Amino acid sequence: MGSSFHDQLVTIRDKRHSKDHPFFELWARGELTKKQTAIYCIQHYHYVGDYLNWMAYEASQIPYRDVKTYLFENLGDEENPEDRHLDMLTDYVVACGLKRESVEQAVVLAGTEALQNWGWRMVYQQPWQAALAGMFIGLESQFLDICKKVVPALHRHYGYQPSAREIRFFEEHIGADEIHGAKGFAMVEKYCTTTDLQQQALKAVEEAAIRRWRFMNGIYWFALHGREDDTPPISS
Repeated sequence: MGSSFHDQLVTIRDKRHSKDHPFFELWARGELTKKQTAIYCIQHYHYVGDYLNWMAYEASQIPYRDVKTYLFENLGDEENPEDRHLDMLTDYVVACGLKRESVEQAVVLAGTEALQNWGWRMVYQQPWQAALAGMFIGLESQFLDICKKVVPALHRHYGYQPSAREIRFFEEHIGADEIHGAKGFAMVEKYCTTTDLQQQALKAVEEAAIRRWRFMNGIYWFALHGREDDTPPISS
């Protein structure tokens, strides 16, 4: 008996799940400095800024009310004017000792830019069903497991008390992403009604996971070794 479409989506995402990246392994063990964790948040800020625009674009294109509602609810949570998620990220960066303006002014690493550009190609060129799979299963659904790994480390190794304002970005995503992730899977499973759409969705999830892993590679090399790209050194 073959595996279900849902199980195939999970399996292909988990082949390159960023929770298993060495950067998060070091963070979970408390072996990163606060500044190094802030470097991750700065790059995540620049990636998420584009991700929100992908959602807005797809919401403008998709004709089905339940999908539109889901996208606008998700977008509303992210852009809540009382406490935007991008502001939560910035507050964590500041708590790590960096200046607030450093978030906007930071170099956008090559892996981050590649993820941004890939996302725009996906929403413009792929069927919306596949684009949603890439966004919500290939990318967003990963963050729940990442936060489950990072939050205990923030308490144990970095001196933050549970519910501290500085780490609310990570703590609040555990609850919110349980809901968003389940709805994302449901939408993809509901509207990928043909074998061709299912295959395109699986491909989008695979590509999303690979590009998020490469995004993490860039952060690892920059945060730990100060390298903005992977240009090989020339021996003298």
